[in-house]
Amino acid sequence: MADIRLWAVSITDVRALFHATGDDADRLRADVSFHVVQPHRRGLFSAFGPLLKRDPAAPVLAPDSPLPSDVDAILHGHFVAPDRLPYCWQIVGHWLDGCSSGTLSLALDHATAESLDFDLARAGVASHYALRTLWARDAALPLRPLPGSQVGYQRYAVAAELREAWRASIGTLEGSEQTVAEVANWLEQLTAWAKDAEGAGRPAPDVFAVVTG
Repeated sequence: MADIRLWAVSITDVRALFHATGDDADRLRADVSFHVVQPHRRGLFSAFGPLLKRDPAAPVLAPDSPLPSDVDAILHGHFVAPDRLPYCWQIVGHWLDGCSSGTLSLALDHATAESLDFDLARAGVASHYALRTLWARDAALPLRPLPGSQVGYQRYAVAAELREAWRASIGTLEGSEQTVAEVANWLEQLTAWAKDAEGAGRPAPDVFAVVTG
C-alpha cells in the first residue's frame, strides 16, 4: 500500500524551511510539539543546571519524540542520521500542513496505481499526465527521503494541465473514476489558491508530494 501525501505549496516555500533564520526560524521551532514524559522541575537543582552535563531539572522527552536537535538539523540543512529521518519528516510534514493552501492524502496499492494510469491512457490521457507526474520533479532538498519513499513536486502550470486532462477523461474511465475525480477536484482549487497567493504577494502553489510504501 502506498500512502500519497500532496500539499499545495510553492517549492520556494518548501525549500525555505531548510534555511529559515530570525523570526521565521523561531516561529517554526515554536510550532514543534515534543512528547514530554517528565516536565520541567523547579527546585534546588535548577540553579546548578548550567554547571552540569545534563540539567536534572530539564524536561525528559519520550523515546518517540522529535528532538530540538532534529529541528536545528532541518533549519540548517544539516545531515540527518538514518534513525532520525522519520522524526525529521514528521516535523517537515507538520510544517507543510501549516504553510500549504491545502492537502490531500491517498492510499493506493501499487496495482491500483498502475491500473489508474492504464485507465487514463485507455481514455486518451497522454502518458506525461500519469499519476507520478505530480511528483516527477526533484525537490532538491537537503533532507533525504525515507527508505522506500519518494519526494518530489510538480509546477503549478503542469499540475493545472494534468487537472484538465484528468477531468476530461471522467465518464470514459473503467474503474478509476472515483480517484481521478478526487484528485481533479482537489487540483481544481489551485486556481483560487493561486489568486489568494498573488494577493498576498506570494508565489502560486505548486504540488509537493511525499509517497511512502
